[in-house]
Amino acid sequence: MWCSLAWLAAGRSFADEAYTGDAYDLASDTLLYRESHYVRTGAEGSERFVLYRCPDGRPFARKLVRSGSDAQLPDFDLLDARLNYREGARRRDGEIEVYAQRSAELPTQSAVLAPPANAVVDAGFDAFVHAQWDALARGEAVHFAFLVPSRRRFYEFKVHKVDDAARPREMTIRLSLGAWYAFLLPHIDVSYDTATRRLLRYEGLANIRDAERRNYRVRIEFPPLPRTPAKDEFDAALAAPLAADCAVVRADTAAGARGR
Repeated sequence: MWCSLAWLAAGRSFADEAYTGDAYDLASDTLLYRESHYVRTGAEGSERFVLYRCPDGRPFARKLVRSGSDAQLPDFDLLDARLNYREGARRRDGEIEVYAQRSAELPTQSAVLAPPANAVVDAGFDAFVHAQWDALARGEAVHFAFLVPSRRRFYEFKVHKVDDAARPREMTIRLSLGAWYAFLLPHIDVSYDTATRRLLRYEGLANIRDAERRNYRVRIEFPPLPRTPAKDEFDAALAAPLAADCAVVRADTAAGARGR
């Protein structure tokens, strides 16, 4: 596969920041997995490494994201070892090569796409939100095209602010499909801290799938501020072997853990 760990390792000491999000099932509040993010930012863009962990701490998937001159259109590669599932995208001569491999036994399906206006790829959504922050804060609806690698195409979405009197220090924006078939996909809510403009919460379809290869519907809680990782923490995460299975924690156990 085109994407490897080499570009993350080259010229790197350790990540500028790190943080972990806890992903809970929307229906049962069961802890499904955790996302450990490591981010480096430099003059030429940013690099992000995400290690997806089972509730018991074992990593089962990883994602590599690299942003260049256009932060909304990063290159990325996601590998889930439980399902042998892989997807990603990379820019090539003004176009985007997108691919998905549903299992190790099946061939990789790919396509080369011309990015439409206001296109967004994977973690580039955060850059899109920051670029449109003032318009969203005014209550305007903004349209964009989001890449869905498994379908190898862009879909038109619209996003607008949702008022939440219970959380006055947050701005929650709602994503929904911008076409007639919008009823086919439940909306996604993403909440940001209005002071720091950092992501606090995500509610909706995840990019991680269950054993039947259906996308989880999750609530992911992120910390209000990142931390500085230990010098060897990034290297250890980068080299961690991926588990082929992952048991979830019962809802009552997860709730007890959060209360401690």
